[in-house]
Amino acid sequence: MELLERGPALAALHAALDAALGGAGRVAAVSGEAGIGKTSLVEAFAAAASGRARVLTGACDDLLAPRALGPLHDIAHRLGGEVETLLGAAAEGRYRAVIEALCTGPTVLVVEDVHWADEATLDWLAHLGRRLAELPVLLVLTFRDDDPESTTSIARVLATLPRRRVVRLPLAVLSPDAVAVLAGPRSAEVYALTGGSPLLVTELLAGGGAEVLPSIP
Repeated sequence: MELLERGPALAALHAALDAALGGAGRVAAVSGEAGIGKTSLVEAFAAAASGRARVLTGACDDLLAPRALGPLHDIAHRLGGEVETLLGAAAEGRYRAVIEALCTGPTVLVVEDVHWADEATLDWLAHLGRRLAELPVLLVLTFRDDDPESTTSIARVLATLPRRRVVRLPLAVLSPDAVAVLAGPRSAEVYALTGGSPLLVTELLAGGGAEVLPSIP
């Protein structure tokens, strides 16, 4: 499905990467409701950025007992060095190892679904975010902004970071014009059924039906 009405957000991500490559790390906070296209945006950006920086991706999971430091476990094998060895060590040792590994080259570090993050992951993100000033790293966080409890936790983390280093990218639903590009003659019907949610538009058009059965986790 074509990525529509995300040009400004993509441009902002590339500008943040430019700043990070200059040695002034940045945090990009990509937010929006479920199905709004956060992952599609980040994947498109990561593909374009892969020639300029290594891209590391970790994710938080929707589990009754979330994996402690799940995203860090996802990327530890790519960081190498002491990171994997120190995952079970005290926080100070883990944090130091990650910082040292990130000093080795330009990096886009993506952490998906931060609304499901455990406390240890939130602490690690806050620690890393406060130390980006001299790192060639763009830290990209994606999260839903429609759950008050998780949004409050994420906002607390972002509030600890230097404001000038945080780029906030809230995503909106597609406009009727964008839906018209995708749906053609059916655009009014599709927009009425989906409200412009990119995921629901995709599902409806793929199914060819007149109803949408949301499959948003």
